[in-house]
Amino acid sequence: MKKLLLFFGLFCMINLIFAQEMDHLIGHDSVVTTYPDSILNTILDSEPGPFCGPVGSEGCNAIAANDNQIVAWATGVELTRGPYMITNPEGPYAYFGGDTNAIGPATMDNTMDAVSLGDGGSALVTFDRPISNGEGPDFAVFENSFNDTFLELAFVEVSSDGVHFVRFPATSLTPTDEQVSGAVGGVDATNLNNLAGKFRIGYGTPFDLEELRDSANLNIDSIVYVRIIDVVGTIDPQYATYDAFGHIVNDPWPTNFWSCGYDLTGVGVIHQKTVGIGNHEMARVYAYPNPCNSTLYIINENAERIELYNTNGQLLETINNGDTQVTLNMQQYPSGLYLLKVGNGVQKILKK
Repeated sequence: MKKLLLFFGLFCMINLIFAQEMDHLIGHDSVVTTYPDSILNTILDSEPGPFCGPVGSEGCNAIAANDNQIVAWATGVELTRGPYMITNPEGPYAYFGGDTNAIGPATMDNTMDAVSLGDGGSALVTFDRPISNGEGPDFAVFENSFNDTFLELAFVEVSSDGVHFVRFPATSLTPTDEQVSGAVGGVDATNLNNLAGKFRIGYGTPFDLEELRDSANLNIDSIVYVRIIDVVGTIDPQYATYDAFGHIVNDPWPTNFWSCGYDLTGVGVIHQKTVGIGNHEMARVYAYPNPCNSTLYIINENAERIELYNTNGQLLETINNGDTQVTLNMQQYPSGLYLLKVGNGVQKILKK
């Protein structure tokens, strides 16, 4: 949606270049539009990058939202919104869309069915059953871009325990000598790899857990969480975000509106574990009271190692005494959210 609103407002200032398209779009959910020839030719005349191109091009690995290899969709989400502009963190924050727009099936053509993350915002999505590593891609992340070049991007991280997250090694080879504009800029998909948002609406970016096989603290056969983090597309080094190889990621910026940043429309699962989260990974964590004030009581049936983390993944305390009933002094910690890990299970603990 932000593209529609930004184009409408900004293009009015340049003689309504897209007036005809905008008249067609008002009151409609689906969008088909293009850049002016002068801009599109600049993108097309550039040397292609080493990765697959847009939907329909030879070797494209995009996965359609209605592809029958998708067996499930995200069923839960926690949103952390970012501001309209990271350069003004005290300003307004993105607020287009909500939880329901991030869960369930992504749409093939409804650009309104999305949730905007804002600059640097994130969405932590969960599933009824963990994602598992299989042959080829294991899940796909969808965005609502209305064409093949206005690409708003996001990093993707996964976790099997809710504490340790591993990011897919992203690559952005988009030149950084000029800012990709939030009004009329464009990005060549052949310069992008392992960045969600590479493809237009209805087509997800695939991710293969096999790439993360050797990652510490990660079970690629039982992924419980997927986190999508908006790329702040500015080339200003003070605020820029970087890919896995130290390149600044340049994408349309600023998009100074309530629907700014990455627009998540869904996360589709291709390979799924047969045992549900509720009956397996989370079953062995029993802690009360929650929320707590000073003392947390933990039932540790299997006498497993207990670890307490803050939400930044910092290990605060370890108990490995073999006791089945443990008390944890929470009085020493400030109020806020914590993660309690017992064996393979993780529970969120709120300290008052």
